[in-house]
Amino acid sequence: MNQSVLYRYSHDSESEEAQLVVSSRKILNEHHDSPNAAHYGSDGTYQRIAKRYFSIVQAQGFETIAIDLFGPLPESKDKEKWIFIVEDVATRWVELFALRKAKARECALLQSSVLMEEVFLRFGLPRRVISDNGTQVVSAVMQQMCYLQKIHQSFIPVYHPQANPVERKNRDLKPRLAILVEDQNDSWCEKLPSIRFAMNTAKCSSTGQTAAFLTFGRELRTVDEVQNELRSVNLKDIFVLEITPYLKRFSKFMAETKEVADMQQDLHKECGDRKRRRAPNYFLIMT
Repeated sequence: MNQSVLYRYSHDSESEEAQLVVSSRKILNEHHDSPNAAHYGSDGTYQRIAKRYFSIVQAQGFETIAIDLFGPLPESKDKEKWIFIVEDVATRWVELFALRKAKARECALLQSSVLMEEVFLRFGLPRRVISDNGTQVVSAVMQQMCYLQKIHQSFIPVYHPQANPVERKNRDLKPRLAILVEDQNDSWCEKLPSIRFAMNTAKCSSTGQTAAFLTFGRELRTVDEVQNELRSVNLKDIFVLEITPYLKRFSKFMAETKEVADMQQDLHKECGDRKRRRAPNYFLIMT
């Protein structure tokens, strides 16, 4: 800490220069899109930023959320055609909402209402919302809501939809819908609560834990656990003895989750770098 500003020093680096710890895409824009940056390639831009800055892994639940639209689907009994997906980037907790329309203004109004009533007023206001550049998200309605609530909007590139963290949930949603719906194509809306439960109680590869555990500090009870009472409830003096080691374990799990998420980010970067073509070398020919 230097005058209330956090810096990072790497033990593995030969340089002793400090990196300013940041968590905003503004840095990327400044070092790639600005005239002084000259639009260098991915490697050049990364090296330029890495010398001065270090990005942190999300630490708090629902500090950053990612949103996306899934569909269109066969019209349900209640005329819904789309699924509005909301995911917490830190815990990977997901919410699924059925929507009727996907036109810009109507959908933006529905999304804003759902976000405020079903997400913000339940889990707290986020600092950042990640989404694509769809007209439903960049509309004046959505921008006004984010502006009034002091929420920063981050838009992913059109040519790289995988940059949206919720994109993985889209891939998970397709097979689950197909299995549960079978040949009743108009019943998909009724299956959303069960799919949401399954997603939030499955172990996530990017955190090493389930979204439910990271959100509530415990796993969600199933029908089998309630019927068989596999775990007794501790009361009075025994409760204090039991809760202390539990909190210690939970704190350990949260620290491990950050480490796993950091490793996954490095792995995704390594895989992405393998697919990138090397920047061409340009030679000046004198005539």
